[in-house]
Parts: sequence; structure tokens; C-alpha cells
Amino acid sequence: MVQKIYKALFICLFCVVPAMAFAQTYVALQDSSQLATQLRTAADFDLKFNRVSLAFSEELRFNLYPTPEVALAITHVGMDVNIVKGYFSGHAGYMLRMRTNKFSTQDVNKILRHRVYFGLTEHIKLGTQRLFTLSLRERAVLNMRTDAPNLFEKQAYSWEMRYRLQLQYKFMSKPLSAYVWTELNHTCNATEMQKYYNNGHNYISASRSAIGLKWKIDATNTLNFYLRYDWLRDFDIDANRAGTTVKSAYEIKDNNVILGVTYHFGWKR
Repeated sequence: MVQKIYKALFICLFCVVPAMAFAQTYVALQDSSQLATQLRTAADFDLKFNRVSLAFSEELRFNLYPTPEVALAITHVGMDVNIVKGYFSGHAGYMLRMRTNKFSTQDVNKILRHRVYFGLTEHIKLGTQRLFTLSLRERAVLNMRTDAPNLFEKQAYSWEMRYRLQLQYKFMSKPLSAYVWTELNHTCNATEMQKYYNNGHNYISASRSAIGLKWKIDATNTLNFYLRYDWLRDFDIDANRAGTTVKSAYEIKDNNVILGVTYHFGWKR
């Protein structure tokens, strides 16, 4: 009888101890939040046909605080199709992004990423003089990394959905338009460890809001000035390649205040 008890205890210890050791490798999530300010400049060139618009743009983003640096350079090509004129449009595009990997706890290095997106936008005119335009944009985004990340820490190909609601007002007697918008990002294929630290689910990775003013200089030239606030959420996880040990895990919440100006050249055939 005593031998059976010892045998049962041995089996329990054999099963429980490794499980406890495995659970201990998943360290507690730590918080890492910071505030930053940015300046963004861009030049946008647009060629419009009857229902199709082709666009090309270059953008530079500068970190002003806490560390002055060139944060991001973006080359963008895109297309917009007017499906139902004035009400419904589709869009797609490609971005080539060169940035510093600010989510890394290692040495800062520049990283190349590709981004492909496609989506739909619904528009509706409001008011007796139809000076207000309310729009909702839904966009699917695929981010592609060029390095070889640990797939327990980061996805090489990450999908996300973006939803933007915008209200724009066109001044009747002036070449000006004022607008305000807000946007939410939601991950679609977070890694298992990102889900582990987020109660097993995908999560809202960003919330953005902006207020701006567009000045239409003439038929082809426009300047866009805006003030924007970005709340960004990510996980910086240091794990082994097998995904059995997590050395550190940080939940990063960035708060970015952004001043921006964009020059737009549009030509209609």
C-alpha cells in the first residue's frame, strides 16, 4: 500500500513539476509607455481620369522629441476607383517603408518593410447646401517584414483592419476645407505570445485622430496642414525560437503628437 502511495506521488511530481517550470518561463507583462512629437512632410502627385485616380507620393517623418531623428521615409503608389460617383469608391496601393525599429530593445537599426492595402470608402453629403461630407473608410493592410523575425515574437506577414470616420466641411466662398477624423486599427493574426498577453485575442493596436485644413491654391495645387494624435500599442517580447521561454515581455504604449504638412499636385485629364 505504501509503495502504491509513493508511486502515485512520484507520478504527480513528474507531471506537475515540469508544468510549473514551463509556466514560470512566461514572465509577467511590464509596461513601457512614452510620449513623442513628430513632424511629417509629404509631396503627393495625383493623375485623375474619368473614374480612376493614380497617385504617387514621398513622405518624410521626423522625431522631434525625445530624440531628434529621421524616423521614417515612405514611397507610396496607389489607385482609387470611383465605383458610384460621389457615394462609393475603392482603393488599393503599395508602400515601401524605411524606418528605425523603435519597438526593439536592442540597438536601433533601420528596417525595410513592404505594405499592401486595399479597401472601400463610403461618402455622403450633408446639409442643405451639401457643404459637409461624411465618409467611412475600411482598409485591409498587409505588412511584410524583410528581416527574419522570431515568429513567436513578431509576424513576418501581419494583417490588420483599419476603420476611419471623417467629417469634412467645405467653405462656401473660400478655397478652404476643414476636416476631422478618427481611426482604429485591429490586428487579425497576432502571434500566439501576443495573444497570450492579451487574454488570448487579437487586439486594437492603434487609435488615431486628426484635425486639419486644406487650402486649394488653384486648380492643381493644394496644401494640407494638420495636427494629429496617435496612440500606438505593441508588444516587445524576447523569447527563444522554440517559444518555450520568455525572457522579457513589454506592453508598449506610444503617444505621438504630430504636426504635418502635405503638398498635393492633382491633374485631371
